[in-house]
Amino acid sequence: MPNPASTETADDHLLESLASLEGAVNYRNWLLRLAQPFVVAPVLEIGAGRGTFTTFLAATGAVTAIEPSERMAELLASAVSAQPQVSVVVGELKDVPEEARHGSAVMFNVLEHIEDDGEALRQIHARLQPGAHLVLWVPAFQILMSRFDRRIGHYRRYRLRGLRKLVQQSGFSVVDSRYANAPGWFTWLIFCRLLRGNPIGGALPRMFDRILVPVISRVERLIRPPFGQSVFLVARK
Repeated sequence: MPNPASTETADDHLLESLASLEGAVNYRNWLLRLAQPFVVAPVLEIGAGRGTFTTFLAATGAVTAIEPSERMAELLASAVSAQPQVSVVVGELKDVPEEARHGSAVMFNVLEHIEDDGEALRQIHARLQPGAHLVLWVPAFQILMSRFDRRIGHYRRYRLRGLRKLVQQSGFSVVDSRYANAPGWFTWLIFCRLLRGNPIGGALPRMFDRILVPVISRVERLIRPPFGQSVFLVARK
């Protein structure tokens, strides 16, 4: 399957997207709250980008942060320069020794960028200690696949059942799985899919993060929606 975007072009759009995400404080903190009970050092962070989550994961202890893009890895190294417990690997999972030494693994909006997602999950499994957890956050529903998704290098979006099956086939047991951000399903469908808009920059993403994300995160803590913009999944080796 061909890459949906050239590496250089995808990097440009990803850098812009990640810069925008760093301003989405409520969204970032929501993901970190969901992941926190399952994050145990040493942490394996796959697709660390420019360090949006890395600096917070490092509060747990040692982190091995993998980033394949040299451009983003430079920004990542700069972001964690004051945190000696973080090791930056410029490369892919195969560049990390295949030893079952990590206490947890985290992938925030990363699995959809990997063409062979099943192989990536199997490689993660081989590098986790028995009982360690894998935390995933991925975009949901192929019907929402937009020009923006392809521009930043997404191969796919996921359904809950399909992701659970893929994770189980890779050797994990699913601990928790749910759709997240139900209102975001509609905004993505209209703004990104139908109107072909850019979801980063401008006032709309800032308003969504400041006003809606705190409400959505509290409501979905009590009520699990039957659909959403994203899927959150935790699995155990």
